[in-house]
Amino acid sequence: MADRINDNVVYSETLEVQEVNKIKSVDETKITIKQAFKKAATWQIIVTVSFCFLYFLFGGINAAISSILGGFSALLGGYAGVLMIRNRVDQSAGGVLIALLKAELTKIMVISLQLLLIFKLYNGLVPMALIGGLAASVLVSGAGLGAVGNNKK
Repeated sequence: MADRINDNVVYSETLEVQEVNKIKSVDETKITIKQAFKKAATWQIIVTVSFCFLYFLFGGINAAISSILGGFSALLGGYAGVLMIRNRVDQSAGGVLIALLKAELTKIMVISLQLLLIFKLYNGLVPMALIGGLAASVLVSGAGLGAVGNNKK
């Protein structure tokens, strides 16, 4: 493989090309995942706080607390999923798929456990506000996918 890379460098020099295409390293990919999670988390927090404010205006304090608990359970679930991906070593297609499935399973389990605890322990729960905050936060988390591969800041 090193010979092939050297051949490409020689070929690019003969064509007077300034740069040779680089393959992203694992460290660059981790940085991109971190940036994507930060972008998604920022939007999740903004939407969760906005929904909390709306539920407070129209439903009272218990609805606002329920909404913020739902939103932050999605945020913590997403963070747990990112932690599962962070330490992956295998770069093959199968290895990446398994890592993503493990991360998604972790995310679902963390959210489910938090929702179970909220339903059991919070006496003033407003279920529709909880589900509304959770749904809004989960839907907005997809905004982080737009950050992957986008070098604009």
